[in-house]
Order: sequence, then structure tokens, then C-alpha cells
Amino acid sequence: MLTNGTAKPNEAHAFLISLRPWEWTKNLVVFTGLMFAYRFRDPTAVAGALVAFAAFCGLSGMAYVINDIYDRPQDQQHPQKRLRPIASGKLGGRAAAAGLAAVGAAVGMACAWLGWMFAAWAVAYLLLNAAYSKWLKHVVFLDVVCVAVCFLIRVFAGCEAVATPASGYAVACVFSVALLLGAGKRRAELLMHGEDSAQHRSVFDHYTEWMLDGILAVTAVATLASYVVFVMSRKHPPAMMYTAALVVAAVGRYLWLLYKGRGADQPARLLWSDAPLLLTCAVWVMTTVAILWTAGSGALR
Repeated sequence: MLTNGTAKPNEAHAFLISLRPWEWTKNLVVFTGLMFAYRFRDPTAVAGALVAFAAFCGLSGMAYVINDIYDRPQDQQHPQKRLRPIASGKLGGRAAAAGLAAVGAAVGMACAWLGWMFAAWAVAYLLLNAAYSKWLKHVVFLDVVCVAVCFLIRVFAGCEAVATPASGYAVACVFSVALLLGAGKRRAELLMHGEDSAQHRSVFDHYTEWMLDGILAVTAVATLASYVVFVMSRKHPPAMMYTAALVVAAVGRYLWLLYKGRGADQPARLLWSDAPLLLTCAVWVMTTVAILWTAGSGALR
């Protein structure tokens, strides 16, 4: 009886770990429309954005579980991924399915409240992640693009939740940042596994270090350029231009960590583990919120 009594709590904890809550910081881009359309003074818009954020935390967690199910044979051969609940056997298929159903039901209620367009973006996100887990992550460069598109879906869905159009400049900036992080992750993984990298991810048969270095250079420049154009070309206060220095510092710090081999294979955990990078991002958030809140009006165009 004791074994049976502890099985469910253990499986519930294993399912929570499989949802990877430390990765949920990626869903903060859902608030792009709320902030840069100056809708943060509207309680209805704030509530919509918060529900959208919670929904995408659930959606991204579901995507991770589905990916772990697909990748179980490969993960069992990986020195770190073999410890994941599904790969290690701590989370069985029946428990995983039950957990997915529960999270899916909660996400469904959020979609019903936010409307059919938000629900369409949610479905598109899940379908793209399923296709990525099954096929697209084995296609060179398309694997990184798919990850970046998932960030764009978050932006579009977040804008839909607050009833505002998405800015083309904001979309370009988010896409560039996502490509930068995706290419950095692939480079870190490639160097980490060395000659055995293709055994852990088949796409490494096609990636080379210099190829990823080229992608990183292009996306780093694109990120900085698109951000500067964004803050200059919108109806934002002139003071927003000063935040570009923080973006330069954050990108530079990330690249330094990447080339020093400081855990860039897991960008979300890297953010929380590196104090200078976390401080830079926190100062950017606080400065941006303060500037936009003081301005208090405007709209994405």
C-alpha cells in the first residue's frame, strides 16, 4: 500500500519536471503586444495577456512531453537526457497521457475564453511542435527556423489576446533573437558531443562549427539592427533608444558565454545561472517598463 500510495505523487512530480517549468521564461514574449501597444493600463488586456501566458506555459510543457516521448530511445543514450522522467522510466506512458489530457483541458478553457483566433494559434503551435519532434528537427537549419517560428506564434497569440495587431519590427526582432539562441544551442551541443554528436541528433551530420558561427554572426547583427529600428520607428519615447545599449550588452554576454562553453546548450537555464546576463535582462525589463509606463499612450502600427 505504501508503494501504491507514493506512486501517484512520484509520477505527478515526474510529469511536472517533464513540463520543464524553468523553460517557461520563453513564454514572456507573449507580453510583447501588451507592453509595446501600451495596453498595460487596460485591466481587460492585462487579464487576457496573463491567461495567454499561462496557456502557453501549458502548451510549451505539452510540447516538451510529446518531444520526450518521441525522443525516448535517443535520450536513453544521452549522458544527461537519459535522466529525464520519460527516458529514465520514472514517468510511464499512461501517466504522461493523463497529465497531457489534464493540461490540455486547462489550455482548452483558456482558449475558449480568449477566442477562436487565439485557439487557432494554440493549435498551430502544437502541430508545429509535433511536426518538429517527428520530422523537422532532422532537417538542417529548418530545425532552428521552426524553433524561431514557435516564438513568433507566441507573439501573434499574445497580440490576439489583447486585441492589437503585431508590429512587423517586433516580429523581426523576436525572430532574430530566437534564431540567435537556436544557432547558439546547436553550436554548444555540437561541440559538447564532438564526434558522437550525430548519435544524439542526426542533423549534426550536416552542421559544422563554421556554418553555425556564420549564422550566429548574421543573427546577432539582425537582432541589434531590428531592435534599433523597432524603438526608432514606432511611436515610442526617445528614451527607448537608450535601452539598445542593454540589448548590445546582453547579446555580447551571451556570445561570450557561448564561446567559453558556459552552458549555452540550455539558454533558459543559462539566463538564471549567469548573474551578469540576468542582471542585464532585468535592468532592460525594468527600464523598458518604466519608460513605456511613463509615456502611457500609443499603439503598434
